[in-house]
Amino acid sequence: MNRRIFALTLALGVVVLFAVMFSTIPAKAFCWLNCEPAAEQARKVFENLVKTKFDPDAKVVKFEVSRFWRLDVEGAGHKAVEFYFDASVEFPKGANLDCKPEPDGKVKEGCSASTYYSTTIRNQMIKERQYIEPGKTIEFKDETRLDQGDKGWKGQDGNFYGSSGFCVGDFRSIS
Repeated sequence: MNRRIFALTLALGVVVLFAVMFSTIPAKAFCWLNCEPAAEQARKVFENLVKTKFDPDAKVVKFEVSRFWRLDVEGAGHKAVEFYFDASVEFPKGANLDCKPEPDGKVKEGCSASTYYSTTIRNQMIKERQYIEPGKTIEFKDETRLDQGDKGWKGQDGNFYGSSGFCVGDFRSIS
């Protein structure tokens, strides 16, 4: 009988411990396992940026993460993750067709003659529109970052994403 009372007391203690622990967690969301974004979320950010910057009909045919970095963004008080990746994107209709260089190589104002293609958000990013001929496949060696916030992980496309782990709260419903 003493073992049974001990087992019940122990079980009740564990339940009370979890209740107290969960009552102190903010109502936003929390994760138990693997609470960071995964390659799927990084790919979605990249796809959105490609479709916005180049062409909505672009198709990502390859996306392979080569490096992953966890960041503690000092001063800002939050965490971030960076994904470095290699990707191939098909442009069946091309992109920015009005930016096609003239036969003499000159490009229109607001267009770039650069053949370096990137979606990375940086000060040195090519901000002008870039011509891509129809049917061309472009190889990207690029990176993207997601920052942890109140609504989930914010991608450089401005959207919020959930984590890849087992989460409780509203992180999973964000996309």
